[in-house]
Amino acid sequence: MTVVLLDPTRPGQVPAEAVEFLSGVVEFTEEVPVGIRWLFAGTARSDDSGGVLVSTDPRNRDVLERIRRGHRVIASPKLPGDDLIAAVVLMDRLRTIGGWEAQQTHASLSGYLLEETYELLDAIHSGNLVDLKEELGDLLLQVLFHSRIAQDTERGGFDVDDVAAGLVAKLTHRTPHLTDGSTGPIDVAAQERAWEERKAAEKARGSCLDGIAMAQPALALTQKVIARASKAGLPPELVPEDLRTVQIGLDHSSGGESAEDLLRRRVLEFAERIRCAEVSAKDRGAVPGQLSAIEWIENWGLRA
Repeated sequence: MTVVLLDPTRPGQVPAEAVEFLSGVVEFTEEVPVGIRWLFAGTARSDDSGGVLVSTDPRNRDVLERIRRGHRVIASPKLPGDDLIAAVVLMDRLRTIGGWEAQQTHASLSGYLLEETYELLDAIHSGNLVDLKEELGDLLLQVLFHSRIAQDTERGGFDVDDVAAGLVAKLTHRTPHLTDGSTGPIDVAAQERAWEERKAAEKARGSCLDGIAMAQPALALTQKVIARASKAGLPPELVPEDLRTVQIGLDHSSGGESAEDLLRRRVLEFAERIRCAEVSAKDRGAVPGQLSAIEWIENWGLRA
């Protein structure tokens, strides 16, 4: 006697070893979709005939009873990502049935996203894997939630599969050794170089600062802006000294600004000077993203 447990997210995929048992009398537990029942050649029975029982619920009372009686169990193999699918299905249900989840927007969730990111960083720094797993789940919820909200958008909407497909396409394109037949050790420097080259070709950015999240904390923003500009050839002497050193004091010399606000204002001014220099250099025939130190200096301080 046999119990066949189908994957509830893919009930039409029957384990190969179960096929031989499904040509005779077949019973189903109540949650199995009608469309799936018609796929089987056997005749469904509601009596306890002792034949094959097909279910998508391993906790079903009839399933548990047969297992208790020693019936053989054939279950669909668990695949990587199965629980992710279950999370997507649950998120769709939460969004659909109304309540708090149905009222949320990308903007209303933005604070939660920031908070969850900081909590994940805390878990990483603590080294506690239990906390890390939980915080990764909370961050995953934000990805699923935003993707589900976007699915309701009439124009330009997308779903979580579009997000995943975009990620796969990006990783595949920017990582040549995935598709070029490479089997030996990977040269990390070459990998990073290929990544940056293909990223640049994809984005076709007009400024070395394009793509930087300007809303990030001022210290992280300053570090990112200086790193990007330096990588683009900006001479070190053009980086203001007040961006290299952050001073936190109790006086009011900053006009009442906090250290965070003061640094943010200064780095945004610096970023604007970089963009103006790039535009000015481009107008003079320079190639964007390939300015020499001399071209930076010649165009520094000029307004586009």
